[in-house]
Parts: sequence; C-alpha cells; structure tokens
Amino acid sequence: MSRRFCVRCGVLEGSDRPIIDGLCPKCFTKERSIVNLPSKIEITVCSSCYALYFMGKWINAGLRLDEILEYYINNALMKRENIYPGFHNVKAQVIRMGGGKVEVIVKGTYRGVTLSQKMITDVRVTYRLCPRCLKIKTGGYEALIQIRFEGGIDKSLGKEVLEFISRYERVMNAITDIKEVKEGLNIKFMSQGVARQIANIIRKKFGAKVVYSWTNTGYVSGRRHSKLTISLRLPTLRRGDVVLVSEKDIALVTDVNESYVKLLRLSDGKEVKLSYDNLWSKGFKKLTSKEYVIVKGKVLGYEGGYAVIQEITSGSIYRVKSHKLKDPGSDAEVLIYKGEVYLLR
Repeated sequence: MSRRFCVRCGVLEGSDRPIIDGLCPKCFTKERSIVNLPSKIEITVCSSCYALYFMGKWINAGLRLDEILEYYINNALMKRENIYPGFHNVKAQVIRMGGGKVEVIVKGTYRGVTLSQKMITDVRVTYRLCPRCLKIKTGGYEALIQIRFEGGIDKSLGKEVLEFISRYERVMNAITDIKEVKEGLNIKFMSQGVARQIANIIRKKFGAKVVYSWTNTGYVSGRRHSKLTISLRLPTLRRGDVVLVSEKDIALVTDVNESYVKLLRLSDGKEVKLSYDNLWSKGFKKLTSKEYVIVKGKVLGYEGGYAVIQEITSGSIYRVKSHKLKDPGSDAEVLIYKGEVYLLR
C-alpha cells in the first residue's frame, strides 16, 4: 500500500508527520491556518480596572492587556467553525503587541501531533469606564450597608466582618466604597441584590438585626428609582457582660456563640438561652460599667428568703433575694443597678 506524501515538498507521511489535506505539518502552517482569526480584533476594556466587556458583561480577564486579549481570543474566537477541520485543543498565546497589531502563537493537535503557527492581526482596544468604576468615580451607588454595634464601638468586630466579606468575590466586585465612620462602617454597593444577600449572610453569622429602608432618587427611563439602605446592628456581647432585657430584667451573659446567647437572669437565678432574633425582639441593652456597681462581701445569714450580705470594704449591709443558698461566712458578690440589689455570685 503506497504511503501518502506532501504535494508541496514531497515528504512522506509518518507517525509524527500526518498529511493534512495533502500537506505535511510544515507546509500546512505556511499555506493555511489552524484557526481563522479576523483581520482586526476589537475589544473594550475598562480604563480604570482593566475589566473586559465580554458577552454583555464586564469580567476580570487579567491584569495586563496581553492577558486580556489572550483571554478574548481563546474564549470568543476559538469556535469550531473557525478551526480547521480535524484540529483539537486549539489555543493561542499572545507573544507581542504594539503598533496596533498583535502577534500570537497558535497551537493545535491533529491526529495526536501538536502543530504551532505564528499569526499576526490588527487589534483595536477601546477604553471606557465599567459601571463599577464609573460609580466609584462619581460617588454613585445603589445600596448602602451601615454596620453599627449594639453595646459600644467594636473595631475588632468590624475588622472581622470585613475579613468575612472579603471571602466572597462576587460581593467584593460589587462594592464601590468602604468607609470607617465614628459609629462603625459604611459600605456602598452597585447592586441592591448583592447587598441584600451579604446582609442576610452577616445576620446569620454575627446575629445582627437588619432594617431595610429606601430613598427615592428620582426617575430613570421613566420609572421611579430608589436607593436601598440596610442597617445592620451587631451585638457586641461577651461572657461576663451585664445586659438589660425587655427594659426590666437584669442578666449576666454566660455564653455566646453564632446561634444563641445564654443569660443568667439575676432576679430569679434562672439561665435562659435566646436566639439572636429572640433577643432582638425582646429588646436589650448592654450596660456600661458606669451604670452599675459590683461589690464584694460576706454572707452573714438569711432572713425571710433574703441573704444578708455585708460589704467587705465599707461594712454596708445588703438584703438580697437569694436564688441559691450560700454558707454563712462564704464570699459573695452583689450587683447594684438603679438602687436594686441582685445576687451575682
């Protein structure tokens, strides 16, 4: 059986030298193209962040123009209808750009043999700001998340929230501005949907209270347009904090986690476990050390269900409703809030 040969140079076909429509690989790359590239490649790139406008949306395709162009060629132009029949795994690598032209190396596999071909075509790059960078430049936004703290400013918690948000690439891409203010954090978003999603995630993670409000900003294309403000209040509770629940119950925080808070109610000594939603619905206030006093004393005895405790430093006597028995002479701590005395420990 006769072997096929290249009609241009006469070389015989071999295992590493397939004949492609009458041509050996060397002659094929001289006379024909592995892929048909357009005479001019036109792309649109953000002049600020270098995002590529591709298939109707802005995407991050690289940090340098050659990376962006390479992405575009491989994802927009490497279609089956543009590739020479029989070739597979066709990819392009940009090796040089300048003077309105781009030089690429195209590689493809034909019957298990890899061929490479240098190609040059014109390129035109149009620069304009993507919506995100335009909003940043003009100070525009569609949604504002205000992160505030219930129980005092907690910068470490604010930092933890920002680190948590940074795990979500889609969220970070939608942020136009992050500003630390006296009360907490203000985060601006170009998407109301993304802002609502991350607000809900933060609520579940940090036990936050969420309040939504809208501000009318006029009309866009004949339709009323509103900006969304999301208020996120994060509890800054730690074990040992003293809180006022439902405006009447003094309680000591005994445990805190992502799902609930455990409180020791000082009026009756009962421990209660509340979800954050339940805690917010009841209403609570974290008391500062200026709002109450804790004194140390000794148990002298009991009178009518009350423990009689003498303060060590001043000798003052307190009659405290006792929810647990302590031996006379044992140490005790009482908490005084607005004239009311509670047995703490």
